[in-house]
Amino acid sequence: RVSMAPATRLLAQLERLAPDASFALPPVPLPPLHAPVSRIGRVDASVPRALQALAGVPVFCCSHDSWASALGLGALQAGRAYNLSGTTEVFGLMTEHDTPGDGLLSVDWDGLFHIGGPSQNGAATVRWLTSLLGIDAVPDFEALLGGPRHPQPLLFLPYLQGERVPYWNPRLRGAFVGLHSQHGATDLAYAVLEGVACATREVLGRAERLSGVPVREVRFGGGGAANRRWCQIKADVCNRPIVVGAAPEPGLLGAAITAWTGLGRFADLAAALDALVQVAARHAPDPAEALRYDRVFALFQQARGALAPVSGALADLAAFSARPHP
Repeated sequence: RVSMAPATRLLAQLERLAPDASFALPPVPLPPLHAPVSRIGRVDASVPRALQALAGVPVFCCSHDSWASALGLGALQAGRAYNLSGTTEVFGLMTEHDTPGDGLLSVDWDGLFHIGGPSQNGAATVRWLTSLLGIDAVPDFEALLGGPRHPQPLLFLPYLQGERVPYWNPRLRGAFVGLHSQHGATDLAYAVLEGVACATREVLGRAERLSGVPVREVRFGGGGAANRRWCQIKADVCNRPIVVGAAPEPGLLGAAITAWTGLGRFADLAAALDALVQVAARHAPDPAEALRYDRVFALFQQARGALAPVSGALADLAAFSARPHP
């Protein structure tokens, strides 16, 4: 069985293609769709021996990892927003109105709409940089962030693997912009963290304009949320309070919230969120830094627009070079 939430985009595509007679689509073997929190059965007794203790336990319909994490962060309520920082970044603004467009996805969760979507680049950009610098351990990266910085900002376009939301362009490429001979490893590290934060701000701004809902705070989770400096950078770049959830695995908490609500321990998901979601830290934006980052963000957008054609040409050149030539 499948939750209606993750199946929404598939259903929308089928509805869009159905009137077009040029597509001879066979019947799609979708299993029955269920609303979130629906009880769909019990764990079968035929599970492997190691899981026998779960036999007979009720099973409830939930969602994919991102939305389960949004639940675990306490963000799955109208007017709230979340940001997951893992291998990639995911941003979502919750609203009661379906407002797709401007490169963002609108996905329905039983009458609540998620405006935003997944990026293609996130904390993996940090791993890429640390690999280049020969840094493996988290403490080493923290020490690097404590090093001296050059006064001239350094821009980083984080599109190492193209980009999904909001550009949907696999030919975008990453870049450091403004390199000076006196820039060092610490400057590169901050530029990477700031570049990913700028990409998040772009999605946040578009979601606010589409929905008309101002974001008062962003619930932050995932591996990136463990880095205090990155939390503060996110707060300053986005000029919004960043609220870090206490659950180290918000997706697991979200799944548990779904099950407990389905069992009737809470009247609804909103009541479960209020009772179970706890906050570990709040990072308020620094007004002076937020003002400085307004200028940095404007340059970030300018650099992305200016370099996008160059990125595309380089991608084309790579494809041309890979072809066999006589």
